[in-house]
Amino acid sequence: METKKVLFVDDDTNLLHAMQRKLRRKFDFSIAVGPEEALRLLREEGPFAVCISDMRMPGMDGVSLLSEIKKISPDTVKMMLTGNADQHTAVDAINRGHIFRFFSKPCDDDMLEDGIRAAIRQYQLITAERELIENTLAGSIKVLTDVLAQLNPTIFGRAMRVKSWCDAVAGEIDYPQPWELGLAALLSPIGLVSLPPDLLARLSQEKPLQPLERDIIKRTPEVGRQLISNIPRLEHVGQMVYYQNRNFDGTGFPSEGPLGTDIPLGARVLRILNDLGQLTDREAPAVQNFDELRHNPHRYDPDLFEKITQQLAVVDESYDETVYPDGEEIDIFLKDLRVRDFLMTDIETKAGQILLAHGHYISDVQLQRIRVFQELHKFHEPIRVRRGGTQPE
Repeated sequence: METKKVLFVDDDTNLLHAMQRKLRRKFDFSIAVGPEEALRLLREEGPFAVCISDMRMPGMDGVSLLSEIKKISPDTVKMMLTGNADQHTAVDAINRGHIFRFFSKPCDDDMLEDGIRAAIRQYQLITAERELIENTLAGSIKVLTDVLAQLNPTIFGRAMRVKSWCDAVAGEIDYPQPWELGLAALLSPIGLVSLPPDLLARLSQEKPLQPLERDIIKRTPEVGRQLISNIPRLEHVGQMVYYQNRNFDGTGFPSEGPLGTDIPLGARVLRILNDLGQLTDREAPAVQNFDELRHNPHRYDPDLFEKITQQLAVVDESYDETVYPDGEEIDIFLKDLRVRDFLMTDIETKAGQILLAHGHYISDVQLQRIRVFQELHKFHEPIRVRRGGTQPE
């Protein structure tokens, strides 16, 4: 019996039990009645080497299920067995579901068994390659990270934090090779090894730098790519490191190169998370940290920014009291208004209607009301608020 686990998904219990009787002596074979049970089994009993799914099922079709499986278990080899074998279904399954084989019902038993064995071999190739990469790269990567950790523990600690965020968002953004993204985060500051010790010390202490020194630091991603390019199979990682400071609008470093979504996805992720890492040393960044990043929208992929915000940002009501312990008056745009801000000026439409007078603390209900009115009216902006400090009970 093949020892790699196989999962068969269908909403027809009679078919499931028939397949189980035929194949359980030949494979480590499990069945799931519908997509929800399949996803539960993948999370609780995975990984599975192979998943075979029907197309037409209530709640979620086979293509959508296989797309979800790719997020949960990227290495699982996916196949489809369906009685609805039209061309559109097949194309959709290949493009969205990333399937290995497509079978039509009824399917010859021998053909299905051969397909499952081929899928198991494919799974073994995938996992063996990944293990080989992980094992052969481990030594080289350890040398680089050890050098960085010894050179500047503060910068290395920030890179570790960014890596943990990359690991957390990889599934949400459908990153095809999550290990590459995490590795790029870890190695993103490796070019700093080329800096003179005194310059690196001033950089880590956030001391003022001369223009020439800033230019040297700006080019360190290029040094990082050159170092990483000496390690086989890390070409994509090197490109992410090289473009990590390339802004979404084409500014930044390097001065020439791709724009917008043509910038490698991993580099766009690093652009956001590296800046986030400079704002906070917390493992769970606050919503307000992302609000601060919004002041530089030209830097970031807007769709990617929202996905990462939804995945990582946590509500921290003590944030403003920590950042502004005595309270601070600041001018902001309405989009940056937050609960607990104290209005120093009226919130007034350009037509002269006062939506909320000064002298009020913003509540959650008021903020939601303001957001609705923003869709319908134009307002005088910026407004002045006092943020932080102690609120009256």
